[in-house]
Amino acid sequence: MAATPLRQLIARQADARALVSSVADALEFPLTIEDADGRLLHGIAALEGLPRFPVTYQETSLGWVAGSDRARVLASLLDHLVAREAERKALGSEVLHLYREVNLIYSFSEKLAALLDLERVARLTLQEARHLIAATDGVVMLLDDETGALTTAAAFGAVLPELTGFRRGLGILGAVVESGVAEIVNDVEHDPRRAVQQTAIKSLLTAPLRVGERVIGVIALGNTAPSAYTAAELKLVTTLGLHAATAIENARLFERTIEAARERERLMELHQRAELARAKLQRDLDLAALIQAQLFPSELPQVSGYALAARNRPARSCGGDYFDALAFGERGAPEHVLLCVADVAGKGLPAALVMSNMQATLRALFGRTTSLPLLADSASGLLYASTSPEKYVTAAFAELTPSTGELIFVGAGHLDNLVVKADGSLVKLESTGAPLGLLPDQPPYADARITLSSGDCVVLFSDGVTDAQDEDGNEFGEERLVDVLRASAGKDVGLIISDVFAAIDAFVATAPQFDDITLLVARKNP
Repeated sequence: MAATPLRQLIARQADARALVSSVADALEFPLTIEDADGRLLHGIAALEGLPRFPVTYQETSLGWVAGSDRARVLASLLDHLVAREAERKALGSEVLHLYREVNLIYSFSEKLAALLDLERVARLTLQEARHLIAATDGVVMLLDDETGALTTAAAFGAVLPELTGFRRGLGILGAVVESGVAEIVNDVEHDPRRAVQQTAIKSLLTAPLRVGERVIGVIALGNTAPSAYTAAELKLVTTLGLHAATAIENARLFERTIEAARERERLMELHQRAELARAKLQRDLDLAALIQAQLFPSELPQVSGYALAARNRPARSCGGDYFDALAFGERGAPEHVLLCVADVAGKGLPAALVMSNMQATLRALFGRTTSLPLLADSASGLLYASTSPEKYVTAAFAELTPSTGELIFVGAGHLDNLVVKADGSLVKLESTGAPLGLLPDQPPYADARITLSSGDCVVLFSDGVTDAQDEDGNEFGEERLVDVLRASAGKDVGLIISDVFAAIDAFVATAPQFDDITLLVARKNP
């Protein structure tokens, strides 16, 4: 700080002027006080030939005291008064500067408290820093913890905002982020850490943005003109950085909270839509299940000398299994009875739709075709034409002539079905052709024939019976099915079916049913 001129001290400071006058009077000798330019400040002008004693401050001449040798005392006194006045001025200036800093930080904190936007926090930090620190450029960069990249949140000037590619540990700013220690770099050009070879920035003042022990970014002020930043300025930037870092974290937390709230609202909306769609789908499935249940025969034909029973249990609301028993001829004593168990590829509503198609096709063809193989062939062609390529049906057809006991069997890609003879022996009813609707032009179906004797049972079933699995993935299998059928041979056919379902349920225990289960039993009474 420049010293207070001697003229100002004597002319404006009444205490100093009174003290000088008292000392001059006490010396009892004429004296003269002049400033550095020779202007008279006190005493009698033109005292020639007297000793002259300089008044100085920090090796700078402020004026002279001329008089006797005792005038040296007054010169020393003036030296002391000037030094005190300079100290007073310096202290006042420092107090004013500190007050401005405190006021800036207080005002800054109040403004930050009202901000919840990250970019606005960064801009305000640079704006407040420029009030007390000379800088041509400034930047606030934030750290990506995962990649280590530093991205600009706010900036001013023509040089720093254009610099990119900063990373943790790379360049001066990256080094500050990595170390977490603020720095003054008053000779950027010769700093080996600079990220670019040529830069117009001469001096740099940079501090980390810290939240606790974690560094989340960096603030930097730079000057394109040679300058010397001070420790006081570094302290101010560090303080601003600490406040800004907390506000940035709060802004991030607020953004995440808002985003989480929006996500919750979006999920709630999706959940509501899903619930509405689920409810609508359930209504549709319930309706489809009701319609499908009505497609199964409400009762099986009464055939003199024979007993018939069937049951279906779908794995879902709607299934792809189908059974039917159609009589042709006089009621109670028909000429022919068609027994059928079919399995549509797939499950659920799509399979149920194909099943309804199958039922309509079968009922339209039965009695209008001359043979069972021809019926299967016609049904296959109609299903192929009316369903998508991936849909097909496996089926077991058994045409019974009650008067003779003759049974004609056609298996359309279906698993082996059974005839359990009265003596417990088995006759397998094997597939005689391809699944229905699988191919546009497939070979004609063959048939197999057998004559039923008293006590013989025809057992038609879907693969849901033998493929039922327990919790360990073991299958119920044909052998267990045969054991149940043999053990139940003398029972009513409805009870035989109940015994089979009970055996399946006991075997699978708590394992879920994954396929439709269908079973049809026809027995020639003893």
